[in-house]
Amino acid sequence: MPKKKQEPAPLSIDQMEQQLAQIEADREKLEAALQQRRQADLVDFAEGIGAQIAERGYRIDEVIAHLQKGRKTATRRRAEGQPRYVDPDDPTLTYRRGPLPGWLREKMEAAGYDTTNRAQREAFKSNHLKRVA
Repeated sequence: MPKKKQEPAPLSIDQMEQQLAQIEADREKLEAALQQRRQADLVDFAEGIGAQIAERGYRIDEVIAHLQKGRKTATRRRAEGQPRYVDPDDPTLTYRRGPLPGWLREKMEAAGYDTTNRAQREAFKSNHLKRVA
């Protein structure tokens, strides 16, 4: 008849806490080793790309300039996302473009402007809001 496996004795709270602390320490060491490995891999990768660029007779700055061409529009789009109008009474309320936010619609209606009329919206913005950039 096969012997029954004996279950290990349950761990005490102190033992569990010690094991958990050891696991956390091991995790931190592993994360540091992973970060070092990723950095070394990045260096190797960059050197390989640099060698390929040189082999083909290009300069690194030429390639970088070519790669960054598409990034200019992304930078411009980010700048366009900045608020164009700010509520002078509460600078946290801003408006750039698109559908009118609730706070702006309420202010316009309270001042007697028609929110559906473009000319009145523009008049309200120029008379009652602070324009930035």
